[in-house]
Amino acid sequence: MRHTLFRLLFASVMSFAITLPAWAEGTIARAVFSSDVIDREPIDDLGKVVYVKYGDIQRVYFFTDLRDMSGSQVSHRWKLDGDVMAEVSFEVGGDRWRVWSSKRLMPGFDGTWTAEVVQDGKVIDSRSFNYVDEDITDDSSSEYSSMPTEIVE
Repeated sequence: MRHTLFRLLFASVMSFAITLPAWAEGTIARAVFSSDVIDREPIDDLGKVVYVKYGDIQRVYFFTDLRDMSGSQVSHRWKLDGDVMAEVSFEVGGDRWRVWSSKRLMPGFDGTWTAEVVQDGKVIDSRSFNYVDEDITDDSSSEYSSMPTEIVE
């Protein structure tokens, strides 16, 4: 009886220890692209599409609210159409840690931008947006596309 109780207790402790590393990895409470971060909070959510602004260098921020990752090395890896453009690293100093990085986007940088959250060398999350040049989008969205066309012979 004592052996059975000991085995049951040992198995319970070991099952908790096995699941502990997954729990210890932490979570990302929020991840958002924004036009700015003020007082450690994003001021907006840019969504899935960002349009090129000619004559300006546009800055896009990637904000993440990290939980239970204290002591970890976390980085934001910025990619354009799969190619790494920048990587910004952070040391997480608490159980709730808000970090952000930014990328300056110019005309000609259009395409799919992805920001990966990398913890201790492993990608744990990612978010993407399309940087779209309005001048090269198709003409079907123009105000003239709905007008009837007259064919002259």
